[in-house]
Amino acid sequence: MSELVSILLPVYNGQKYLKSAIDSVLSQSHQNFELLVCDDCSTDDSFSILQEYAAQDKRVKIVKNESQQGLFANYNMCWQRAQGALIKPFAQDDILYPQFLAEGARTLAENQNIKLMLCARNLIDENGAVIEAVSPLPGREYRGEDLITWSLIFLTNKLGEPVTGIFRAADLNYGYDTRYFHYGDLELWFRLLSQGDLSFNEQILCAFRRHEGGTTTANHRHLFDLIDAMRICRQYFSYLEKIGESKEHLYRRLIEYSALSVAHLAAETGGNESMVRRHGAEPGPNCGINTDDDFAELLYLSLAYITPLMAELDHAKGCLTELDGLRAQMNSRSHQAVGWLMTSLRRVGR
Repeated sequence: MSELVSILLPVYNGQKYLKSAIDSVLSQSHQNFELLVCDDCSTDDSFSILQEYAAQDKRVKIVKNESQQGLFANYNMCWQRAQGALIKPFAQDDILYPQFLAEGARTLAENQNIKLMLCARNLIDENGAVIEAVSPLPGREYRGEDLITWSLIFLTNKLGEPVTGIFRAADLNYGYDTRYFHYGDLELWFRLLSQGDLSFNEQILCAFRRHEGGTTTANHRHLFDLIDAMRICRQYFSYLEKIGESKEHLYRRLIEYSALSVAHLAAETGGNESMVRRHGAEPGPNCGINTDDDFAELLYLSLAYITPLMAELDHAKGCLTELDGLRAQMNSRSHQAVGWLMTSLRRVGR
């Protein structure tokens, strides 16, 4: 009999895309699965939609959390109920194409040293139209250690979102690291890859949706991706140390990367420092304060000024290089002039 796959689906206010996400699971060619859904205190009709599906298909198992957990803690709530030998993370606004589970189960059954299968995906918009196909790697097996180092050099998740992955439950002794806001999925990929290899399937087996209300968009706007980039680099610094990078150089890269990200965010949204606040506009006198938002604004402003400063320093460095060249030419000409004068004086002396 084929392996049971436990599909983890954390939900929070996901009514807009939830039906299409669940329908894509029910359409899998590999039908031996359980869909474990935890609703994280949604205020929209998400739970009503889940109840409809659970009433129609016993493989859809739903729970409503008593208190709000947050994304990665909610993934773990789903995981705690998993019975399957294989774990498939999923998201409320993404899509699985019909062969995903079959391909994942086959790949993991064929080679025990493969700890994770990832695949190519379509990037889709809020209406489901394909923006582009994304395949970060050629289809083959890769050493896990090499991919961890590669990802840390790029300071971003080039491997793929939760929708792209599947792995064995037995290969991890705990779920998502809840210290993370944005890169909890990448950190979990790293833990798997530290034990073995990756099989990358270049078939497009899923779709990742990019839209204004998505978690990825919100995390980027609130700079959580930058905080997580620092955290994951510290946690896995030993991989960078092996290739000769110092912590000083790493921190310089992190600051430059963060500054460029903020510059891109400002250009993309046309916003300013106030957009990074999570709890609304700054309160008035005697209305309390929110230091998290204040620090976020300070971080944004600090990083926003670094990018033009870097450009000015590069320009100054170029000017100094040019001056050094001119100084060398002048010194050469001075030496030539002195040489000519000495030669002339010797001739006069004769």
